[in-house]
Amino acid sequence: MLAKDQTLGKYQILDRLGSGGFGSVYLALDTWINRKVAIKVPHQQEEEVIEMLKEPRIMSELKNLNIAEMITAERTNGIFFMVLEYIEGESLDKMIRREKKLLPELALDLAIGITSGVAFAHSKKVLHRDIRPANILITREGIAKVTDFGTSRILALTPAMTRVGSPPYMAPEHFRGLATFQSDIWSLGITFYEMLTGTVPFYDPDPLKIAQSIDEQRIISPHLKVLEVPKAFSEIIMKCLQVNLGERYASTEKLLNALKVMKENESRPANPLTTGTVSRTLSRVPAPKNSVTGKVCIFCYTPLARMSTVCPKCGELN
Repeated sequence: MLAKDQTLGKYQILDRLGSGGFGSVYLALDTWINRKVAIKVPHQQEEEVIEMLKEPRIMSELKNLNIAEMITAERTNGIFFMVLEYIEGESLDKMIRREKKLLPELALDLAIGITSGVAFAHSKKVLHRDIRPANILITREGIAKVTDFGTSRILALTPAMTRVGSPPYMAPEHFRGLATFQSDIWSLGITFYEMLTGTVPFYDPDPLKIAQSIDEQRIISPHLKVLEVPKAFSEIIMKCLQVNLGERYASTEKLLNALKVMKENESRPANPLTTGTVSRTLSRVPAPKNSVTGKVCIFCYTPLARMSTVCPKCGELN
């Protein structure tokens, strides 16, 4: 552990920002150019340099607005460390804990930024493998930055043989040791779910029980837990969380496009004659009534029989 005011070459340690399974992160000052930076020191200093260089070499290729910038990697006084962009703000994890849940409009903007960063990494064949709110930083200007590529790897045509990750955010195939780019999409879906509801769908200290829950239990759609969540946003998230890879978004580019289309639909003036669920959510047009029973589906406004609990059109519980 580094102490306050300790120096590593030209870097002066100012504070400890946090610690994870792979390393500790410190706020430091580059005394040559008077710039604050983040210094990440891996716990395993006994590894060969070539092994410790894997993360900085991957990150050096990821120059994107929504990814924390890798500046350099150094070894001083026998300590290997990485120098990264210092982001003034807070982690998405802390933001969710403070706010309990995020407003859908804010969540959508952040989701677009996060997905943009991950999509760029995927375009460089980089699989993150540990996407979660704790690994996403939000700047004071509201820009999302994906961080911590310590578990990432270059993915070619075959899945990564790995179980490395955070269980509540891991895809079912990830638990089986086969992570793909679509596994990152599942993790994005869980992250967006938590942004909107304040919770993850499944949590247990035992990872095997989480994997079992995914196989045996139905995930409750976000809009059924939080009424303010537009059904369109909920549908995007639930498509990310399909166990069958053929039903999940095929790529982060397709997910990003869906989020951007929703954003465009949100920004359009509401048309009172439009009958779509999103338009009704945004314009708050009163739902039509069933002239016979007075009961309609609260999600798609299909007339329902008085004793109906499941909508025959959209399949949602009422």
